[in-house]
Amino acid sequence: MDGIRRYNDKTAAILLVTASLILMANGILNMYRFSVEYGIGAGAILQSRIDNVSVAPVLATVSGEITTIYQTILEAALAAGIGFAMFVMSFMLLVKGPNGYESYVRRYAPLHFMLTIVYIFVLMIMSFAFSSVFDDVALYISYISIFVCLSLDIYLEYDARKSADARRATMKGIRIDPSTPYYNLMKLRDELFVNLSGDVGIVDKHFNSAAMSNLYRLMPTEGSAISAVRIITSEEMLDSKFSGNYNDLKNELRTSGIDMEVRIMNRQDSSVQHERFIFDGNAAYKIPPLNIINKKSEHIVKMSVHDAKRRFDQLYQSSERFDNYSRNRGRQETEDTGTTSA
Repeated sequence: MDGIRRYNDKTAAILLVTASLILMANGILNMYRFSVEYGIGAGAILQSRIDNVSVAPVLATVSGEITTIYQTILEAALAAGIGFAMFVMSFMLLVKGPNGYESYVRRYAPLHFMLTIVYIFVLMIMSFAFSSVFDDVALYISYISIFVCLSLDIYLEYDARKSADARRATMKGIRIDPSTPYYNLMKLRDELFVNLSGDVGIVDKHFNSAAMSNLYRLMPTEGSAISAVRIITSEEMLDSKFSGNYNDLKNELRTSGIDMEVRIMNRQDSSVQHERFIFDGNAAYKIPPLNIINKKSEHIVKMSVHDAKRRFDQLYQSSERFDNYSRNRGRQETEDTGTTSA
């Protein structure tokens, strides 16, 4: 569901960029049209003075309103500037991506909305004063673009508020009740795992086959915004089925566009690393062991993303890929067997 929401938000941003670009172009077009009118009026006055005759009746209206036309050129330039600012905001929203998306919307969607309102007033002043200058098609396109901007600003603000409310609920902690293990998995999936995106890191020294099964249930593989899952565990929890389960899950996640990697921390790190956590680019959470994450009475709370990433990187550098670890262990067992036989 979160993947669908991000897709909808990106579509809304694309539409907002298009509508804002149209409004900017409309301001430039109006500035050009009024400049032509101003040039005609000024030219008529200048020529009439040179010829010492009255302004031709067909040009009298334009020449008589030359001051007003000049003011309207400035208003059209203001509209173009407002449209440019709206375009920049919407374009930044488009390229911002998942990281910091909601905070950006909360800052700039209301400002974009207010600029759209100002643009409406400027356009109304110009159209009421010189309705004959405006092309009906261009004016209707501008009205449609304004409607799109207002609608999307309201939608994005509402969506960002809803997302922020969900994050605040998570920050208060997710209570795990051991008497409802099945419900706990659904709750963790809906309130925590669907909010993860990009590269996800997990440190859990008790990660085994049971933990792998729970992880598969918790991860929103369809429409997920997760691109990779990197897990650091210890060799003490590797059971006989771990290798086969790991390869099966890795291949299955790959078909969903998710890369999976398991690394084995060294014995020194394993002896001192007791904290378990999961994080992405936006948030980090302290968690109980994944093999009993739905059965242990605990509060899942937020922690510093910076601290989680720093500790993960330290463990990652000193750990060994499970594939290499498995081959080395198999080679060692073969050598030990040969030595015993000799």
